[in-house]
Amino acid sequence: MPAEVRVTRRHHPLEGQVVQVLTVGPAQMVVRLRDQTSMRLPRAWTDADGAPPSNRSEHVFSAESLRELIEHVDMLGRRA
Repeated sequence: MPAEVRVTRRHHPLEGQVVQVLTVGPAQMVVRLRDQTSMRLPRAWTDADGAPPSNRSEHVFSAESLRELIEHVDMLGRRA
């Protein structure tokens, strides 16, 4: 288990920060932040298993998923 990991999740407020690992599981880990609080992070959002792929998408949502979201919000607005 690494003693520290870097948060690699794009657009996460802690992206790029190195945090101390308290406990680790197969999918999640508990880390200690600089202010001494702790939080749970998905393991995939860190470099615990190596550096993230360099060909990551720059977008969190695809254009199609945003279109679907807009359609759902419009539909809910019509119901009200």
